[in-house]
Amino acid sequence: MNASDLNTYFERIHFSGIPELNWETLRKIHQLHPKYIPFENIDSYTGTVPSLKIDEIFKKLVLESRGGYCYEQNLLLSEVLKMLGFNVKLQLGRVVWGREEDSIAAQTHLLLIVDFEDRKYLADCGFGTATLTAPLLLHEEDQQQTPNGIFKVSRKEDTYILWMQKEQWLPVYRFIPEHVEPIDLDISNWYLSTHPDSHFKNRLILSKVDENARYTYTDGVLNIRSADGAKESISIENDSQLYEILVHTFGLKENAIEALKLKAGA
Repeated sequence: MNASDLNTYFERIHFSGIPELNWETLRKIHQLHPKYIPFENIDSYTGTVPSLKIDEIFKKLVLESRGGYCYEQNLLLSEVLKMLGFNVKLQLGRVVWGREEDSIAAQTHLLLIVDFEDRKYLADCGFGTATLTAPLLLHEEDQQQTPNGIFKVSRKEDTYILWMQKEQWLPVYRFIPEHVEPIDLDISNWYLSTHPDSHFKNRLILSKVDENARYTYTDGVLNIRSADGAKESISIENDSQLYEILVHTFGLKENAIEALKLKAGA
C-alpha cells in the first residue's frame, strides 16, 4: 500500500477529515471500517483460499468492494494503522463464541494489539457477529461501551478473554499475547478455508454493523439486532432474496453475487 492506496481506503470507509496519529483517528477508523467493509466468507465457501497478500487484500476489499473474514479484515486494518504511524502487532486468538470460556479451541482468529500513548488497545474489525466498533483498553477489566454494545476484557494469569454483553456476559475469544509469524496465519487460513469440517467452508456467513444495528446472515436467516436490543429474524428462502440482501443489506456488488452463482451452478 502507498499514500494513494490509503486515500482510496478512506474513500471506501467514508472517512472524512485529516487522519492523524491520535485517538480520534483510531476510533473513527475502527467504527467506519466494519460499517462499510462487511464480514463475508464467500471465497472459502465457494472453494477459494483467500489471499493474505496485502496488495490482493486491498484489491478485493477496497477496489472490488468485497468483504472478507478476520485475516483479510485485520491485515488490511493493520496495514492502514501502521502507515499512519501506529504501533500494531498481530495476535491469534482461540474462538469460544457460543461455548464456555475455557473450551478447547485452536488459534484461528486474527486480532490486533495497538500500542499507543503508553496504552495497549484490542482492535478487531473481523469477528462477524461480535465485531468491535471501537478499540478496547487491554488492561481495563471494567465494562467498556462501544457504539454497538458493551464489551469487557478480563484477564486470568497470562490469558485475556474478550466478552460481549447481551442478556448476559458471553465469551468471544481468548488469547495469550505472543509473537505471530506470517506462516502461522498461512496455516490457520488454509485450515479454515479448506478443512471439510470448517464452518467457513460449509456455511455462508455475512455480517455488518453500523450505528443502528448488527446484521448477520447464516443458515438461511438474516438476523437484525438493533442498538436498543430488539431483534428481527427474516427467512431468506431463495437465491434471489439472498442476492438482494447481499446488495441492499451488506453493500456488496455483482462480483460477489457472481461468485455465489458459480457455486450454485457447480
